[in-house]
Amino acid sequence: LTGLLADRRPKRGIIICTRIAEMMLAVAVIWVMWAENLVFACILLILLASQSAFFSPAKYGMVPELVSDRHLSRANGILSLLTNISIICGLGVAGFLLELGDQTRFSGPMLVGVVMFVVAGVSLVASIQLPRCPAAQADLQPSVNTFRIYWQSLRIIRGTPLASATFAWCMFYAVGSLLITIMPYYKETLGISDLDVSALMGSIVVGIAVGGIAAGLGSGDRIRASLVPIGAGGLALTLLILSMVGTSFGIVAGLLIVTGCFAGLFVVPILAILQHAPVPGFRSRCVGTANFMTFMAMTITAVTFAVMATFIGSDPATWLLISGVLMIAVTGFLLAVRSRLVAVAAPESSGTIG
Repeated sequence: LTGLLADRRPKRGIIICTRIAEMMLAVAVIWVMWAENLVFACILLILLASQSAFFSPAKYGMVPELVSDRHLSRANGILSLLTNISIICGLGVAGFLLELGDQTRFSGPMLVGVVMFVVAGVSLVASIQLPRCPAAQADLQPSVNTFRIYWQSLRIIRGTPLASATFAWCMFYAVGSLLITIMPYYKETLGISDLDVSALMGSIVVGIAVGGIAAGLGSGDRIRASLVPIGAGGLALTLLILSMVGTSFGIVAGLLIVTGCFAGLFVVPILAILQHAPVPGFRSRCVGTANFMTFMAMTITAVTFAVMATFIGSDPATWLLISGVLMIAVTGFLLAVRSRLVAVAAPESSGTIG
């Protein structure tokens, strides 16, 4: 639904609406934190996630409207860098505000809501500055059947290199969500604090930011699809090494940064392909469908971990080994389809699928 809407309507308007919605939700967060109402807090969390689902296809779908194809990798690299820097700042500021709230007469969670409102306001001002671009396919028939839209999009990309790119996109988030899930278990394994666990998560994000900007700027005026299997192979190698030598905080943090770097090399060309290959009127639906598939992959990962952890335990080394073996299989698949990914990333393949 969100991808179809972003293809049917001007993306700038959708982005502005999501910023306004985010400001309203931030006000609601302040009230909920003051009232300490868990039920409404969970509802707001769902609404914030839904707002993000509307924002993502419009944001990524608009990038090719703002830059030429030869600048697509560079733009996505910079976008990846800024996104991950924002994540780092969010993680750090949230902890600081919660601690500040404990030391003052203000509620820490309420302060988080205030900062959310300010950030959303700045984002709204920035979105208003975006240029006005016409709708990619204004005559697209509306539909509220979300799963039907996904199914139609999957039928379009079936048998094309976009299917391989979508699979790789899913694997990135599946492995990434598993890494985030197992990080808290290092608290017991390494005897570290909650703050140290946050630092480990931040290490991954720092690595992705560095790898993403390296992939973006290093690609020059082309989409370097050949970086995808390199990034996947590097991910597999570092995850396997982590499973064997991750016995101290410093080693784990350092290797997680390297892991994130390979993840950045892996994901930036994939995102560029998802924006480059579809026809303009299918671009946002393609990104939206890929996002839906990633959420499915992350859900499967979470359920698999919850079930298997009861049998094999939750030791990070075990799950890093599983992740590394999984990425070896993904790397083999990507090497097999490498020529197809390189072909669809070529300038002459722009806007040919859909």
